[in-house]
Amino acid sequence: MEAAIAVKPVIKVAALCGSLRKASFNRGLIRSAIKISKEAINGMEIEYVDIAPLPMLNTDLEVDGTYPPAVEAFRRKILEADSILFASPEYNYSVTEMVGNGKKIVTVFKLNFFTLNLSV
Repeated sequence: MEAAIAVKPVIKVAALCGSLRKASFNRGLIRSAIKISKEAINGMEIEYVDIAPLPMLNTDLEVDGTYPPAVEAFRRKILEADSILFASPEYNYSVTEMVGNGKKIVTVFKLNFFTLNLSV
């Protein structure tokens, strides 16, 4: 008789960087978080989600309930996540426009952060 092995649920984290620079300190923080979580935190998986391919918000992009491939891929990653990690430089007392645009795309295209119990 084999003993049942309890499988720990994995917490999936989508990590968004507010800077598009490859050498961004914020992107480096995300890389470090991914490395640390792999080495020291069982049950957590952090995935970097690139927001650079996202178009600027334009509701005309929705055609018959479908969206451009970059928007669909982004929405899918957000839906799959249990949590979101933002790493963004401060810009005019807020996050950068790229992070703001990503948030707007998610909320306008029928996917609200608040209905997913994700903090913004």
